Amino acid sequence: MSDAGVAEARRRLAAMRGSLEGLRQHQARLEAVCRQAQDREAKLKTQLEELLTEAEKVKPRREDIESLFYSDQGVWSANAKAASSLPKALRPLQASVLLPSYQRSGAFLCSESPLAAFLPDFASAEECAQLIELGFRTCRRHNEDAQEMQRTGEASAEVLRGVATASLEVSRLSGADKMLMLEMQQRVASLTGIPIHGQEINPFLKFDQPAQGGHVPGDDLSIGLHLDVNGGFPHCVCSIILYLNEVESGGRTVFPCAETPNAHGEEEACSRALGEVLAGAGHTHTSHSAVAEALGEQAAELVRRASGRLAGLRVVPRRGAALCFFTLRPEGAEGCESFGPDPASWHGGAAVAGRLGKWTLQVFKEVPISHRCGGPAEEARYIESLRQRVLQAATSIAATD
Repeated sequence: MSDAGVAEARRRLAAMRGSLEGLRQHQARLEAVCRQAQDREAKLKTQLEELLTEAEKVKPRREDIESLFYSDQGVWSANAKAASSLPKALRPLQASVLLPSYQRSGAFLCSESPLAAFLPDFASAEECAQLIELGFRTCRRHNEDAQEMQRTGEASAEVLRGVATASLEVSRLSGADKMLMLEMQQRVASLTGIPIHGQEINPFLKFDQPAQGGHVPGDDLSIGLHLDVNGGFPHCVCSIILYLNEVESGGRTVFPCAETPNAHGEEEACSRALGEVLAGAGHTHTSHSAVAEALGEQAAELVRRASGRLAGLRVVPRRGAALCFFTLRPEGAEGCESFGPDPASWHGGAAVAGRLGKWTLQVFKEVPISHRCGGPAEEARYIESLRQRVLQAATSIAATD
């Protein structure tokens, strides 16, 4: 090969070496970008896992609620057998007088003090299913691995209770959820005679997990008892608890001071006296620190009686059934000079025993602003008119018998 050929070959070799070096540098840059992308992906996966873990902590899981499953029709059903025991009827209630769309039989007054009515099938199985589905999507768990509230006067409770709740601002819901909640609110408004208005407490869904610690004898009220004016709502005149499913055991709504057909004389009188002392002192929850300081023994005794089997009204959860009770009553020498909490309306939800949890929708009705403007006397007269409306629905059916 001539000298010129050798020089050309060397030039080409040098050029190829330069190109190869450029390719190696480019490869190195690509590998660096790839490593950065892999590191970023790993960080994102870690963040996603943390978010999913956190989400599992704050939302009830389907496996937590073994009592419910989908049937072939897609309707929630209860594994638990329907509770056979209902509150003893004081007298039948012609609920259709209050709520024309309610054409079912079986509604009744279960107490006049507090004024309380029980309405089976207030909501259909499909509506209960939809509300439970809404609860799965909106309820947030709190007080996990800790008792909801400590029993007054005791160092610790016997069981731990987990609760998940969702305060429902209906105007912010959409689609079928909004339509369902508007229907529930309107149904409650017709039943109570109190129109929907903007000054009311939001309705809320609640899931009570089965108590940790095994079987709970009697009705465990470790969360204490309260009046529904608790939390700064002095105009909350009545409440509706809609039971969305049934449970194996426990979960009853307990009114230890109620006058019922099952009254036990001295025992009931003692419970009522305790309720009057606590309410008269302005207390609205037996677990408040102020109660422990002033009337701790009385509060603890009332909770003990509620947790036992001493008289009172005890309502077993039944799917679709509604319990409507009045928290406020007129007061004064003339009957309607003022108003205040009914001491007979102290109540609490007992712990759910066994494997199953309890779902409820709770709606609170407050006196409209238009009936507060005239002062306590006007509000008291309005409250009395609402109570008489319910009593007359019970009287009317009795008169036709």
